Amino acid sequence: MRAEASNAAATFSKLAYSTLFSDAFSSRTSAVDAIEGSPASVDEQPLARAETPLTVILADASIALESPERTVESQRQWIEGIQVEGQRMQGLVEDMLTLAKHDTAEVDAQATMSKQQEKLDVADMAQRAVLQFEAVAFERGVEINVAESSSGPVFIGGVRGDIERMPGILIDNACKYAEADGRVVVSAKREGKHAIVRVNNTGTPIPSSDLPHIFDRFWRADEARTSGAGGYGLGLSIARSIVEEHGGTLSAQSSAERGTTFTAKFPIKKD
Repeated sequence: MRAEASNAAATFSKLAYSTLFSDAFSSRTSAVDAIEGSPASVDEQPLARAETPLTVILADASIALESPERTVESQRQWIEGIQVEGQRMQGLVEDMLTLAKHDTAEVDAQATMSKQQEKLDVADMAQRAVLQFEAVAFERGVEINVAESSSGPVFIGGVRGDIERMPGILIDNACKYAEADGRVVVSAKREGKHAIVRVNNTGTPIPSSDLPHIFDRFWRADEARTSGAGGYGLGLSIARSIVEEHGGTLSAQSSAERGTTFTAKFPIKKD
């Protein structure tokens, strides 16, 4: 009898926790869906983007605190959720600060030019960016390489930290959209008086109706095209700000035949 009572108590405990888990998870999912499904104006978008990870962090913390007697290992799902969403929030804040910095630079062009500008080899930077993303591309089943036409140094004047970030943003974006068994090709070369960095990827093309908006802040394409790998919609906006701050242009073309190509064009650094 005592053994049966003990088994019954254990079963009841499991059922109670299962119910708690199910109810909490349903509430967490409903809250996130409600936020992500509700429209937001341009001014509200930064707050709307931040609200989703904050909602998940608070929900996961609440679920974990409901059962303080349970071990950390048994609540790993909720703790890891807090960590992941915290990292997403950190990335969002860093991106917004980056854009704010570039907005200030646009207002004061003289201040931009007075930054610590260096003679930079964008061809070398592009090649190093490809190496950095080889593991990312492999995990996504994407082939990535540098175009054979890319050879020799291509110098521009710029702020090292900003210029180094730009090809990484474009390559990361290309890897997301190349789809499994796709290909990403990066090239950097001199064309006349300009340094040209191109990042091309195979995969579903960007609809012509979307092309005018891809550099808009917080704009995101249909998540079906990225297998849910979309971010906050700030990367391309940051890349464009970097290029324009250095006197260049960033454009995009996309078609089913040629894939999607982002082209950054910089003035050549004069000796």
